[in-house]
Amino acid sequence: MNTLNRNTVNTKTYTERIIQFGEGNFLSAFANWMIHEMNKQANFDGGVVAIQPINQGLIKMLNDQDGLYTLYLNGIKNGEAISEHEIIDCIQRGINPYENYAAYLALADNPELRFVISNTTEAGIAYKETDRLNDAPPSSFPAKLTALLHKRFQYFNGASDKGLIIIPCELID
Repeated sequence: MNTLNRNTVNTKTYTERIIQFGEGNFLSAFANWMIHEMNKQANFDGGVVAIQPINQGLIKMLNDQDGLYTLYLNGIKNGEAISEHEIIDCIQRGINPYENYAAYLALADNPELRFVISNTTEAGIAYKETDRLNDAPPSSFPAKLTALLHKRFQYFNGASDKGLIIIPCELID
C-alpha cells in the first residue's frame, strides 16, 4: 500500500489564501473539492489551511498525508452514471491551535489571506462568556475567529483591503 503524501503523488502547492475551520467530510467533499476545481480550471491558486476546531480532531492525520486525500464521486453526470475518484490537493497544511496557538495567530499576518470557511457544530459556534481574547486558545469558534481578526486588524493597521470574506457553512438558523 502506497502512502499518500506529496512525495508519492504529483501535486501542486498553492498560495495560502483560505482558512478553514473544520476538517470533516462536508468541507472535504464540498468546499475543498470546489477549491480544487477552481485551482485546476481557473488557476485560482487557492491553498487552504485547515484549523482543528476541537481538541480531539483530525489535523494530525491530515498533516501525515500532507493535506492530501482521495475524494470518491458516485452519481449522475451528464445523464450518465459515474464512479470517479480524485486526489484533492488544495489543503496545504493543518494547524491544531490547542498545540500551536502561535501558528494559528500567525495566519493573521499573511497578506495573501482572503477567505474564511467554517463548518462548526452548534456547540462549537455558541458564545461562551468565559472566553477571553488572551486565552491561548479560546474555547469557542467565535472567540478563536475574533482573536484572529483582531490580530489581523492590528497587524495591517485596519487596512480595509486586508479584511476577510467569511463563508459560513453551518446548518444553523
